[in-house]
Amino acid sequence: MLAVLLIAGFPAAAGLLGWFELRDVARIQSRVVTEAIPAISEVRGVAEETSRVVAMAPELAAVTDETLRTERSDFLFSRADALRDRLARQSDVPGEALPRAMEAEAALRRALAAIDGQVRQRIHLIARRDTQLQAGRTAAAELTEIADTLVANAETGAAAVISGLYDLEMDPASSLDTRLEALDKLIEVDLFQMGLMFELRAHASEIGLLLNRVTGVRSQDELDTIRQDLDLRAKVIARRLASVNDPRRAERALVLLRTIGTGVATPPESATLFETAATVLVLTDHIAAAETELRQAAVTLELAAAALADEIEARAMSAGQAAEQAITATRRLYAFSALLALVLSLAVLWLYVRGNLIRRLNVLSARMTGLAEGDLGPEIQPDGQDEIARMESAVEVFRQQAIANRTFAAERERHLTELHRHRNELQALVDEQTEQLRGEVAAHDAARVRAEAADRAKSDFLAMMSHEIRTPMNGVLGMLRSLSDEGLSRRQAERVNVALASGNGLMGLLNSILDYSKLDQGGTSESSVTFDLAMALHDIALLMAPVAEEKGLRLRCILPDAPVPPLQGDMGKLRQILFNLLSNAVKFTSEGEVVLHAILQPCDGPEAPLCLRFRVEDTGKGIAPDAMERIFAPFQQEDSQTARTYGGTGLGLSISRRLAGMMGGALSAENRPGMGAAFTLTVPFQRAEAVPEPELAPAPVAPPRALKVLVVEDHPVNQEVARSFLHALGHICVLSETGEDAVARLARCDFDAVLMDVNLPGISGIEATRLIRALPTPGAAHLPVIGLSAHVQPEEMEACRAAGMNDMIAKPLTPEALAAALNRACPLPAVPASVQAALTDLGPDQTRALVALMLETLRPGAEAIIASARCDDRPALARHAHQLKSAVGNFDMPELVDLLAGLHPPVPETVLSRFLAAVARAEQDLQSTLAALKPRIEATSLSPAAR
Repeated sequence: MLAVLLIAGFPAAAGLLGWFELRDVARIQSRVVTEAIPAISEVRGVAEETSRVVAMAPELAAVTDETLRTERSDFLFSRADALRDRLARQSDVPGEALPRAMEAEAALRRALAAIDGQVRQRIHLIARRDTQLQAGRTAAAELTEIADTLVANAETGAAAVISGLYDLEMDPASSLDTRLEALDKLIEVDLFQMGLMFELRAHASEIGLLLNRVTGVRSQDELDTIRQDLDLRAKVIARRLASVNDPRRAERALVLLRTIGTGVATPPESATLFETAATVLVLTDHIAAAETELRQAAVTLELAAAALADEIEARAMSAGQAAEQAITATRRLYAFSALLALVLSLAVLWLYVRGNLIRRLNVLSARMTGLAEGDLGPEIQPDGQDEIARMESAVEVFRQQAIANRTFAAERERHLTELHRHRNELQALVDEQTEQLRGEVAAHDAARVRAEAADRAKSDFLAMMSHEIRTPMNGVLGMLRSLSDEGLSRRQAERVNVALASGNGLMGLLNSILDYSKLDQGGTSESSVTFDLAMALHDIALLMAPVAEEKGLRLRCILPDAPVPPLQGDMGKLRQILFNLLSNAVKFTSEGEVVLHAILQPCDGPEAPLCLRFRVEDTGKGIAPDAMERIFAPFQQEDSQTARTYGGTGLGLSISRRLAGMMGGALSAENRPGMGAAFTLTVPFQRAEAVPEPELAPAPVAPPRALKVLVVEDHPVNQEVARSFLHALGHICVLSETGEDAVARLARCDFDAVLMDVNLPGISGIEATRLIRALPTPGAAHLPVIGLSAHVQPEEMEACRAAGMNDMIAKPLTPEALAAALNRACPLPAVPASVQAALTDLGPDQTRALVALMLETLRPGAEAIIASARCDDRPALARHAHQLKSAVGNFDMPELVDLLAGLHPPVPETVLSRFLAAVARAEQDLQSTLAALKPRIEATSLSPAAR
C-alpha cells in the first residue's frame, strides 16, 4: 500500500498543482476566445457596415420615387442602427476610441437624416415640376394648334385676295389703279399678316421644345437661359396676337401663355415652373453636400473603429502573454514532478515488487502452465492474505475442477459410445419405414392417376352418348314441329304439344348429362332471364302430369298465397332441379300424391330481395336415414336394391344440388316416417320489372328474301327437317350428304348461304368450311356458312369460327333459330333512321308508296319555296313552307322541319343554302329507303303466310 501511495501520490500532487495553474490559463484563454476575438470581429464589421452605408447613400440621393425612398431610407437607417448596436456592445473597452466612434456614428446618422429629408422634399418638388411642365406642354401644344389655325386663316385670306385679282384682271371695267390698290393691299396687309402668323407658329413650336429642356437642366445658368428665351418668345407671340382679327382665339392664346408660366404667371398659392425647377437644383446641391458630410463621417467612423480594434487586440495580446507565462511555469513543475516520480517508482519496483511480488507470481505461473498441460501436481497452499494468495486459492480451485472434469470426460465418452450404438439402430429402422412409405405414396399416385383417367373417360362417355342421342332427337322434334303446322284438330294439336313438351323434357335430361359433364370438368354456363313463377311451375307440372296419371298418382302444385312479382334468374337451372325432384317423387311413389309447394319468404341481405323455397313431398317409401347424404353423391342411390328396382343413373340429385349451389341456394332432403320423403330447395332471385309475353305457339318467321341454301347433312331425318323448315320460310333448299360434294357444288354453282353439319362422314364440316374459303370462286371467301352441331361446347364453337363459319346453331333445329341465323348472315339493306318509324307503323308496301309520293313532291315544293323567298312573296312562301312541312312531318327529319318552320321573309341566302342542302339529304335518304324496301316487299310476297 505504501509503495502504491508513493508511486501514485506524488504525481497526483504535482497534477493538482498544475491544475490550479492551468485553470487560470484556461480562464484567460476563454476570455480571449469569448470576448476579445468576437469584439475584434464586431469592430471589423463596423467598417463593413460603414462601407455599405456609404455605397447605398448615392442610391438614396438619386431616387425619384417615394416608395423607393422609403425602402432605401429604412435600409440605411437599419444599417446605422446595426452600427450603433455593434459599438454599444463594446462599452466595456477603455480608451478614447469608443467615444470617437460613437460621435462619428451620430454624425453619420445626421447626414443620413439630412439626405433623406432633402430627397423627400425634392421628390415632392419634382412631382410639382412635372405637373406644371405637363400643363405647360399641353398649353404649348394647344397654342401651336391655334397658330396653325391662324396660319391657315391667313393663307385662306391671301388666296381669296389673289382670286379677286384675277377677277379684276378679267373685268374690262376695272381700272389700273383699282388693280394696283388691290395688289398693294395683298402685299401690305394679307401677305404681311400671313408672315406674322408663320412667325407666331414658329415661336409657339419653339416654346414646346424649350419646355422639354427643363427636365434636363443641371445648373441655374442653363435654367435662366431657357427662361429668358421663353419670355422673349412669349412676348413676340403676345405682340403677334394683338394683330389677330379673331379675338376669341387671341384671348385663348393669351390664357395659354399665362398657363405656360410667363406674363401674369401662376396662381398665388404655388411657385412658377422655373422657380420649382430652381428649387430642385438647389436641393440637389444640398443633397450632394450632405453626401460629402456622410462620407467624411464614415471615414471618421472607420478610423475610430480601427483604433478601437487595435485597443481590443492589444488587450487580447496582453492576456495571451500572461497565459503563455503560466503555461511555461506549469511545464517546469510537471518536468520536476515527473523526474521525482520516476526515481521513487524505480526504488519501489526494485525493493518491493521484484523481491516479493514477481517471485511469487513466477511460481504461480509455473503451476498454472502445468495445469494447462494436464499436470495436476500436488495441492497448492496459499501464502499470506494478499491478492496473490487469493490467486493461489483460485488456482487450487481450478486444479480440483480439472480433476472433476477428467472424471466427467471419461463418463461422457462411455455414454457417447452407447448413444452412437442406439442411433445407428434407430437410423436403420427409420430407413426401413421410409422405404415402405415411398412405396405406399407411389401406389397412391398411380391409383389417383387411374381414378382421374376413369373420371375423364366417364365424362367423355356421357358427353358422347348425349351427342349421339341428340341427333335422332333432332329429327323427332323437327317432325313434331312440322306436324304442328299441318292444320291438326284441337285434340291432335294438344297431343302434339304434349309430345313436343316431352321431347323438350327429354332434351333437358340429355342436357343434364352434358351439364354434369361440364360440372365435373369445372364449369357450366349461366343464363339469367325474366320469368313468371306460375307459368314456369305450370310448364313443369304439364310435363310431369302424364307420367303421374299413368301411375294413378295425383300431382298438385301449390303457389304462394301472396302474389309473386316477376323474377330475374336462371330459370333453366330451376326448371331442371324441380323436374329432377318431381321425377324422383313420381318414380318412388306407388300410390297417393306428389305435391310441389312454392313458398315466398324473406331473404337476408340486399343482394337477394326475394327468396323462394320449393318443397317437393311424396307419399312413397321414404329414404333410409344413413342414405340422406349419400344420395347426393354422383352415381349413388339409396342402396343396390333401389337401383335394381327403380333403375336410374344416380345423377339427378347430384346435379340438382350442384346447380342449386351455383344459383346461390341449397338443396336438402328430409325423411318423414310413414309419410314418404320431402326435398327442400331454397333459391334467391332478383325482382324483375316485367315478364315478356310468352309465345303460345311457334309463329312462322317471314324470310328477309328468298335465299338459295345448300344444306350439308348426312342424316336423312335431319335433311328432311332442314328442308321442311327452309321451305316453310320461303327459301330454296339444295341437299348435300358429304363435305366433298358440298365443296364441288359450291365450285360450280352460286348459293346465298350454307348450312354445314359439323360431324360429317369423310371430311368434317370444319375441314369442308376451310376448303370452301380457299375456293377461287368469286364470293367464296365471304359466303355465309352456318354450322349445325349437337356439341355446343365453347371450345368446339371457337374451332368452328376459326375455320371460317359465320354462325352456329345447336341441334335440335328450330325454325326460329334457323330464321334468326339466316337473317344475321344475310341481312337486308339498312333503312335510314328518318324512315324507320314510318316502316314500323305502315309496313313495307305503304311505306314505299309514301316515300315515292314524297320524292315526287319534295323537289317541286322546295323550288317553289326558293322562288317565293327570292321574290319576297310572303303569302306564297308561307303557304308552300306549310305544305312541305306537313308532308315532311311524316318522316323523322327534324332539321328540315326546323328550317321550314323558320322561313320568314326576308330569308337570307345562307338560310336558303342550308335549306337546299337539307332537301338534298332528305332526297338521298328517300332514295336509299326505296332501295332497301324492295327486297323486303319481295320477301313478303314469297312467304308462306302471303301465299
